[in-house]
Amino acid sequence: MIHAHRGRGVAYLGPSGTYSHAAALEHFREADYSWTACPTIVAVFETVSRGEAQFGVVPVENSTEGGVSFTLDQLLNCDLVASAEILLPIELCLASAEPELRSIREVLSHPQPLAQSRLWLHTHLPSAKAVPWSSTSAAMREVKSRPGAAAIGSGLCAQTEGLKLLATGIQDSSDNTTRFLVLGREAPARTGNDKTSLVFVTKHERGALRRALEVFDDEGINLTRIESRPRPGAIWQYVFFTDIEGHQADDNVRRALEKLEAQQEMVRVFGSYPRAV
Repeated sequence: MIHAHRGRGVAYLGPSGTYSHAAALEHFREADYSWTACPTIVAVFETVSRGEAQFGVVPVENSTEGGVSFTLDQLLNCDLVASAEILLPIELCLASAEPELRSIREVLSHPQPLAQSRLWLHTHLPSAKAVPWSSTSAAMREVKSRPGAAAIGSGLCAQTEGLKLLATGIQDSSDNTTRFLVLGREAPARTGNDKTSLVFVTKHERGALRRALEVFDDEGINLTRIESRPRPGAIWQYVFFTDIEGHQADDNVRRALEKLEAQQEMVRVFGSYPRAV
């Protein structure tokens, strides 16, 4: 791991050249920060929690594949605050040290890009084995010396690693976009064009989810996203990750959160931050 100077660093899922790195560079391009390339999403959370970096950038949602489970699971147990979101269009490329597509027997990448190009792989490399890897950049470094292997990632990373581009634009959706959250300790001020991210757990009884959703509707709040995930330690029970329009300092959002806390088993706000669009 490349360690940043305490308090002024930005941690991201590395190594350099990942989409997380590109998102971090896009968001902090005008700031003088050092960078921490972390081997896993969990390590990004830990690096910021220990104070070894001021901010962490993690993927939270993809327009094709939905929520990033590694990030959502960590959000449940961390004490960090979401302070911004970043939307990054994703163009996936297939790169290898092999000269031709027909030589490829296995394809390495992070699980998300593998899923985002599932149809292309089925069509063009039906016999190749999909191999999950820690990151797109790490996968590209691996295939440099791995016969019969290719990696999915960015064209820039392929160029940096000296690999041949066997195919470009292999994502199954032309508008493939990943949403990243910036995590830290400081809550941003209200802007008037904000989003609030939270998670709640309903009571295990009939109508509990309906009552939760009615809270937002009664206050005129639009939900931009809701996604259920299994609740750790409670079989067949679920948590609901939710994004709503507005800032938790807004009167209607504040009232909605108070009502939700009164009726549901658990409510936790990750943060309110400016909307990317």
